[in-house]
Amino acid sequence: MLGILMKTLSFRVKFLTFLVIGLFVACAILPRLDVTYTSLPKSSALEGKELYFELVDERPTRDTIGPGAKRVFKDFAGNITLIVETGPEERSTVGMYGVRELFEHTFTRYLENMGLKLASGPREGIPQLKVAIHDFTLDLIGSSWTAKIVYEAEFSHDKRILTRRYQGEGEKLRVSGLTQAHQVMSETFSDTIHQLDVRKMFSTLLNR
Repeated sequence: MLGILMKTLSFRVKFLTFLVIGLFVACAILPRLDVTYTSLPKSSALEGKELYFELVDERPTRDTIGPGAKRVFKDFAGNITLIVETGPEERSTVGMYGVRELFEHTFTRYLENMGLKLASGPREGIPQLKVAIHDFTLDLIGSSWTAKIVYEAEFSHDKRILTRRYQGEGEKLRVSGLTQAHQVMSETFSDTIHQLDVRKMFSTLLNR
């Protein structure tokens, strides 16, 4: 009788062990989207200037993954791993974010790298920059990964407003796995962020 109980207990322990391992592996292989932002060198171009920065997500749909890409990114939770590259051999994982937080963190880094001081809230006499995200999509069309990013920047000061719309698109042939998906979104993301010429906006609006 004792032998039968021991065998039953041993079987249950093995079963539970295999179940835990199975769940761990299933979670481990869930696809994720890695976005590497290539940071520009620090500059003192806007040193001493202050700015209030605000970011809003105005995408008509919150889907980051397009219909074609969903066949590969099954059960994608929507979180994106942000990796910052500051040099050829200098890369660090910053964290996992939603789309809004991804843009907010990256733009904050981009603006501060120019020497700007970011105000904690809107104040009279301080220029304001509002960035609205309109599209952030990765898709798989045929055998190519495609990325599309669209945002609008509104720069305002003393009732004067300057608005610009920026768009970036990229495409890479799918060779294997998700490597090219990460690459095309990373390259498009960095390029589109850098389209925002804040120095020119300051010069245009404040010197009118």
